[in-house]
Amino acid sequence: MKKIVLFSVLSLFAFCAVAQNDETITIGKKETLYSKVLNEKRKIWVYSPGITSQMAGPGKRYPVLYLLDGDAHFYSTVGIIQQLSQANGNGVLPEMIVVAIENTNRLRDLVPSDDWKKPNPFTDFLSSELIPYIDKNYNTAPYKLLAGHSLGGLTAIDILTKSPQLFNGYIAIDPSMWYNNEKFLNNSIAQLPKQNMNGKRLFIGTANTLPGGMTLSQLKKDNSAATQHIRSIFKLNDLLKSNTNGLLHAHKYYEAERHNTVPLLCEYDGLRFIFDFYHLDLSERDFADSTGLLASKLKTHYAGVSEKMGYKNSAPETFINYLAYDALGKRHHNKAKALFELNIEWYPNSSTVYDSYGNYYLAQKDTINAITNYKKALQINNDASTSEKLNAVTRSTTFHPSVDYLKRYSGVYTLVAFNLDMKLEIRDDKLLAIVPGQADSELLPLSENIFTVKGQQGYRITFQMKDDIPKSFTSVQPNGTFEAVFKQK
Repeated sequence: MKKIVLFSVLSLFAFCAVAQNDETITIGKKETLYSKVLNEKRKIWVYSPGITSQMAGPGKRYPVLYLLDGDAHFYSTVGIIQQLSQANGNGVLPEMIVVAIENTNRLRDLVPSDDWKKPNPFTDFLSSELIPYIDKNYNTAPYKLLAGHSLGGLTAIDILTKSPQLFNGYIAIDPSMWYNNEKFLNNSIAQLPKQNMNGKRLFIGTANTLPGGMTLSQLKKDNSAATQHIRSIFKLNDLLKSNTNGLLHAHKYYEAERHNTVPLLCEYDGLRFIFDFYHLDLSERDFADSTGLLASKLKTHYAGVSEKMGYKNSAPETFINYLAYDALGKRHHNKAKALFELNIEWYPNSSTVYDSYGNYYLAQKDTINAITNYKKALQINNDASTSEKLNAVTRSTTFHPSVDYLKRYSGVYTLVAFNLDMKLEIRDDKLLAIVPGQADSELLPLSENIFTVKGQQGYRITFQMKDDIPKSFTSVQPNGTFEAVFKQK
């Protein structure tokens, strides 16, 4: 039961963070750039995490996955990444940009040169034109991946063999290592051990392309043309298993999949392998602990992730704030303090982290430190909400309205993001919020038309009024901002 409750909390947080009212679903855009190297226009499809997430900060940088045969694999790959990096509270993968490259001349682009020392012009297009273009126009991080299927998988192995520094991770999906009667494969086998590949990662997925009735044990004794494709991949894998040049390599045989059905599963497994260090596995004990242990664990984990990826990584600011307010609500003051301070360390230029830290001190009745942090927040962003809290603390006054005053806010409201009706009603001279499936909450007035939630931190509910009649309200809270429209008395 505890696990279900924990999952529900994280799922609710994630859902609230991405709830949208748009009628159109968009997961990317198409762009065209001219390649001097290839002497033609090339079309790319681009997905960036901000399209499907409202938790992205303006300065956040993202790894980039470059996808060959892009128009064939864009939708499924974006779906995997969005699911494992954003949906349902998942953080198994980092959020990342996907750049899918359409083909113009597939055989020209995705076939290595017969001359081992002669570079493939398509590789030059990637390194000298496409990657710089994406780095210039998007918030990219210095961690790049390449994924390709069939001839695209052959190209991935080609680039890994000749220019391993171009990408950090490679996914080769049922690669066509048989090409040119395995001439390229044999060159790769000869050259791969000579390269320094410390920290590089490669995942190879092999589909079942065996003739009907043949088993893997029988394959070892077979030399027919019908099995050359699958034999060539196993031949490469045998080399990689004994390779000691720093390459981190994994291989999986998909017995139930064929050449054209294996990409989806292989993309999933490949991304999980390449980022096997990324996910932080938090236990029930971590969430229940009242000390600063969770903040320490987060800091240690993301330090390791940063080292492996070559740039600073940290948990989302909004998520840390959510954990901190949750701890504060449970009176786990040491835990809340450690989390608020971790957010300040990771996001020193955010006004929100100082505003939240001010709320923490206000809950501790430490008005001096509350004022100090509210002032820091206002130095970064002159936010009206922070300014009002600072003025209220400085004046040390309390707003005490009458019951008649509270009655004007009562009625039925519709939560827009969820199309759900809730009620505000007066009971025992208090204004209570009644939401289906949740415990009733008391709204406490801060000033005219502005309330907070009793026993909770970080909640600010502002009513929009017309002639003393409520039209709507906006609730700013740790897990997002929500609108509600007045329906009836």
